Amino acid sequence: MDLKKSNAREDPRVLRTRKLLLQAFSELFVEKGFYAMTVQDITERASVNRGTFYTHFEDKPAILECWLREQFQEHIARKVLSSEPLSASTIRLLVGNVIEWFAQLHQLTRSADRALIPLVVTTLQEALFELLWQGLKPAAGSGVGQRVDVETVAMVTSWAIFGAGFQCFNQWDGQTTTVPADELADQVTSTLLGGLAQALPAFSLT
Repeated sequence: MDLKKSNAREDPRVLRTRKLLLQAFSELFVEKGFYAMTVQDITERASVNRGTFYTHFEDKPAILECWLREQFQEHIARKVLSSEPLSASTIRLLVGNVIEWFAQLHQLTRSADRALIPLVVTTLQEALFELLWQGLKPAAGSGVGQRVDVETVAMVTSWAIFGAGFQCFNQWDGQTTTVPADELADQVTSTLLGGLAQALPAFSLT
């Protein structure tokens, strides 16, 4: 399951410039925070002009969304082997690592910037959905005994896992009180496995 979109057909120079912009954004996000940095700051750090920035990204929120998605995908790809089929063990690993990613994001962001995170939840959930959809397809099998189509299962599962991570993010920000992260991961995994086994009888619970 490859989490990253294929850029094989893109001009290497375009990819290099985009990488420079994202790297500059990442450094400035840590140093100054989202609101304090400007597009000019990003282009100067990346050694490109403003026109080049707007060729790649519509505005500052757009590069934030792209950066968060890439950070999220890379974190999950490192921790959950893309070559392994989804099973009970990889689902638990996935839940735990989504929560871990939110913990790292919380540590990285300034208080003022944390209000931005709800604005990009959809794009992060979509990245998780893509992983799950590809991973659950083998469990669909011939469709015999299958109660729900795999795309719907992947969508519901992605929101459940993502919601657990986001709940912890809010907890760490002092907005809510909830169960410890590890306990929450176990609870979410247990709930999901029961649903997956019913929706996709071919899904491995081992």
